[in-house]
Amino acid sequence: MSSFDRLTILTLAAGCLLATGCVAEGGLEDDPELNAIRQEAVSSINGLKTINGLRTLNGLMSVNGLTTSNGLRTMNGLRTMNGLRTMNGLRTMNGLDVDCTGKTAGVSCTGEPDGLMDASTGLMSTDDGIATAKYLIRCALPKTDSVRIRDYTGGLVTLTGELGLTPAWKDGQCDAACQEKISACLMAFTNGDGQHVDIELAAPFTLGTSHTYKYQEATFYGNVFQEKPAAFYCIGKDFAKNGISIQVLETRSCKGYNAKDGKCPYVKAGYCGNAISLNILGDDTLRGDNKCSFTGDTAKSCKDNTGNTLQLFGGGKTWANPITTFRKVQQ
Repeated sequence: MSSFDRLTILTLAAGCLLATGCVAEGGLEDDPELNAIRQEAVSSINGLKTINGLRTLNGLMSVNGLTTSNGLRTMNGLRTMNGLRTMNGLRTMNGLDVDCTGKTAGVSCTGEPDGLMDASTGLMSTDDGIATAKYLIRCALPKTDSVRIRDYTGGLVTLTGELGLTPAWKDGQCDAACQEKISACLMAFTNGDGQHVDIELAAPFTLGTSHTYKYQEATFYGNVFQEKPAAFYCIGKDFAKNGISIQVLETRSCKGYNAKDGKCPYVKAGYCGNAISLNILGDDTLRGDNKCSFTGDTAKSCKDNTGNTLQLFGGGKTWANPITTFRKVQQ
């Protein structure tokens, strides 16, 4: 059975799908068998499994809902940035908690947030969206925290945190800094060809700037939640020399999008460090170098490639919440 088969048992005898929200007063009743089926499906999604601390596997094909013209915010209007387990910004509706962690659906909780995590119009409404939601929760919440909500089948699934970049988003608003941190995290975990690459994340916030893996791969930054997404990456020093093809990064970032419509929202801004010192030649040099300032070899801020076509003189907007990725092997 496929991990995300739309099981026929999920169709109600009355002819309406659980995914459309055929909800009795107080919310759908708990269905342990369905919950177990859906949890197994969600848990089987590969990628972002901890190897050792913050060293993780990427593998997210693309950030569901993100295109070159529409950001994740557009899924459900301004409610998108409300708390991850809220309804209209509230943790409870009609006396029932939205989050079903440790609770019984239909009795003490609904499991039905709106906005980004909505099971009808948000990430929980499709298989690809659920994969993105799993990554998003792991980026946002610490490993000691989780949310238990419904997916499009009506089943309850638990999504567990890992990195804890923006824990306040669980119940509150996600401001610009929050959006940038989650954006960088999702971008860092994207691997367009679906292969799992062993990477380590470092940042000037939460994650810390130290790292164990040796090879600086890239730095990701921007905001994929704004109406017109801003999604940038620059090429790390160890993937811009010694004959290593930077096509590896382009494939890693964009293949999943290019396979759909050829419109990758991720923009290669240039080189994170000094391209001249790396003996780089060719068209990519004209995109500019020294895009980032560093603590050690972890970026603490980076510039995009807006406002100056060639970017040879340091133009562009500065982003203060980048994430740098490091690879165990240089390939």
